[in-house]
Amino acid sequence: MTAARRLRLATACLLGFAVVAAGPPAGAAAAVKKPPRSACQQLAKRYKDVAGAARLVTVVRGDDETGRISACVLPRGKVRTLASWDDGLSRDWANVVGTAGLWVLVEEGHRDQYGGVSSSLTRFAVRSGKRLSLSGYGCQIGGSDNGGCPDGTSFGHVAMAASGAGAYEVTDLATKTTMLQAFNPAGALTKLADGPVETLHVTRTQVHWTQAAVSYSAPLPG
Repeated sequence: MTAARRLRLATACLLGFAVVAAGPPAGAAAAVKKPPRSACQQLAKRYKDVAGAARLVTVVRGDDETGRISACVLPRGKVRTLASWDDGLSRDWANVVGTAGLWVLVEEGHRDQYGGVSSSLTRFAVRSGKRLSLSGYGCQIGGSDNGGCPDGTSFGHVAMAASGAGAYEVTDLATKTTMLQAFNPAGALTKLADGPVETLHVTRTQVHWTQAAVSYSAPLPG
C-alpha cells in the first residue's frame, strides 16, 4: 500500500470518528426529544371541539344512551369529565350551554317513565376543576307533567364572558318568580332585575338585557 493510500484511509477513519462523536444532526436530535402528544392534545385531535377557542378544548362524545362531556386546557392540561350518562334507556342527558375563556356551562337532565325529572346548570372552571351550581331541581311528578317540581330553580337565558363572570335568568319554582342574576368568577351571585328577560348578552365589562322591549345594562361583576 502506498503512502498516499494509507493517508487517505487514515483521513477517512478520522472523519468517521468525528461524526460518531458529534452525534446526530441537530434536527434529528430535536425530533428524538420531541415530547409525546398529551392527553389534551389527543382529545383535540380525535374529536370535534365545540369550544372554538385557542386553548380550551371541549368535546361531546357518545349518543343519547351513553356519552360524556370532556374538557381540558391546551397544551397539557388535565382532561376533566364535566358530565356523563350511561343508563341505556335515553333517560339521562347533558349538553354544553356555552363556553368562554377557560370556562364551560353544562346542563344535565333526567326524565323517566315513572315521572322522575331533574335538571341542573353548572359552570366549570376547566383549569382548576372547580364548579359552581347555578340552578337545579329534581322530583317525582307522577305519570304526567302536572306543573313540574314544587321547589328548586330552573334557568332561561344565560351568557358568560371569558373571565368566567356572566348572567342568567333564574326561576324559583316554589314562589314561581323569575329574576336576572349575575355571577362573578369566584361564584358570588348578585340580583340585577326582577322578572323574565327577552334578550341577554354580556361583554367584557357589561351585562345587557331587555325587558318589555326596554334595554338595560349593568356592570359585569369582577
